[in-house]
Amino acid sequence: MKLAFSLFVSASFASLATSACITPNGLHRLQETGAYDGIRGALFSGEGPPYLFLPLAEPFIGQLVKAETPIQFRLAQIHGSTVYHTAAKYHPTALDIWGNDINRYCTDHVEESYLKIHEAVATALTFYYSAVTLVPSSKPLLDPVLHVLGLDANLLELGDGPSTPWGMASFVVEEMAATVTRDGWNSDGKLANEFNTLPYSDFSIVGANGVGYSAYKVDYNLKQTGNYKFWPWQPLEESDGLGYFTKQEHVTPFAGFTTRLYGMDRKFYNSVTSPQPPQYNYMQEAKNVLETTRIMANNETQKMVLEYFDSKFTSILPMQIGWSIASGDSNFDFWFHDMVLVNTMYDATLLVWKEKVVYNLARPTTVVHELLKDQLVNSYAGPYQGSQVMKAKDWQPFIRVMPHSEYPSGSACICTAFSETMALLSESDDVAVPITHTFPAGSSKTEPGVTPAHDITIEFTKWSEVAAECGQSRLYGGMHFAKSVSAANEMCSGFVDPVVDNAKLLKAGDPSGALAGKNDPIEVSQMRKGGNNKGRHLRSA
Repeated sequence: MKLAFSLFVSASFASLATSACITPNGLHRLQETGAYDGIRGALFSGEGPPYLFLPLAEPFIGQLVKAETPIQFRLAQIHGSTVYHTAAKYHPTALDIWGNDINRYCTDHVEESYLKIHEAVATALTFYYSAVTLVPSSKPLLDPVLHVLGLDANLLELGDGPSTPWGMASFVVEEMAATVTRDGWNSDGKLANEFNTLPYSDFSIVGANGVGYSAYKVDYNLKQTGNYKFWPWQPLEESDGLGYFTKQEHVTPFAGFTTRLYGMDRKFYNSVTSPQPPQYNYMQEAKNVLETTRIMANNETQKMVLEYFDSKFTSILPMQIGWSIASGDSNFDFWFHDMVLVNTMYDATLLVWKEKVVYNLARPTTVVHELLKDQLVNSYAGPYQGSQVMKAKDWQPFIRVMPHSEYPSGSACICTAFSETMALLSESDDVAVPITHTFPAGSSKTEPGVTPAHDITIEFTKWSEVAAECGQSRLYGGMHFAKSVSAANEMCSGFVDPVVDNAKLLKAGDPSGALAGKNDPIEVSQMRKGGNNKGRHLRSA
């Protein structure tokens, strides 16, 4: 009903937008350098990339994935929303994620090819400027790509107004950058320390709503029993392979409590919780994970699939790009869909982080080592070793175990959010063009040059299949127990619906669909007691 009403009144929003619009100009600068003709040829000849910005994506993602998981999704949410803001300026009704209508372009009397080039340049420059602002290490990789596209980062420093593509890019990126300093992520470290700050470090705070969060503390009181007990998360040892060893810190434990939500209110968010505690029998779970990884050790497809889904930004997000290209999405439609997706996956990340800290459960590595110790087991024995008999304390998962608690699975939740968002956007669980991915022989990151022995191709014909295999891959590698995956699938199913519904309202020009307030203060979600949490991360104003 809400969406139907917004469509009824969207004409009035469009009228308001038109009356305040600005005329796009500035492309004469590109005509003077000869870049205009090259960009025009790339866009209209069919020989260039389907979207001008696309060559910038791979090098940016390559730097983005160096961040820890929750920070990746924060940066992606900011980046995708920012570029969407620029694309929305060319749409007759679409509003920014805050429900605002600022600097919309007049499009009715602008020559179509000029407008398309203007939009392509503006979104490419916004992509670039947002990327290098969020991930400075991407700049030396993106600068030469931008040059190949016929563009120059110096355009962003001209001081031209938002009627030009580079002026608009500067406006939206700097507007977003000023806003997200107050999003509860402690990205500058100042919520924890006044001087010598550490970005994304943990902190204590009382939110504007009077609810408090206290910094996370590791509980080292590990119960030595194989029966059902809540074993608290234990930091695992990591090494750089060059003699430096370190113990993990739980990454951003505050993320599920202090950070800004997009597209849903806090009451709804707080109401979504994991199913009942998993009631692990740790002795049985240890045996299960050893057997699962023994099978994986001799299964090349499982090895490649678990490596593939380990990074969501090089697995599932490219699926959205491929789907948009296959669907013939316009530049705006691409960024609208991307905006919806990065916001749903962002909220899913916060949700699962909330539950991870509530339950605070140990990883399989801890359980196997502590319970079985010197017992001989037959399981995965390390890169190139297949399965062998060894002491249980020597066992390790196939890939890195991330520095956060085990239950529920973050990957399973995020992939469920992805698949359900794509099904809602495409209006079907069926994928119009089957998704395929080929792993070339020897391309494994863990066993390079050997695994797989021959090319392996995987295929998905339904979005739900993607979510199922993504979650299952965490079991193949030994990073989770089975209940962690099923709990995440159940908890996160249906969670994204409010975000998608509100985004559609924004597209129709209805400001009631705002995903967040531009100046929202930091609010804190109440932590309930569960698992190993004794309420120690709670405090009142």
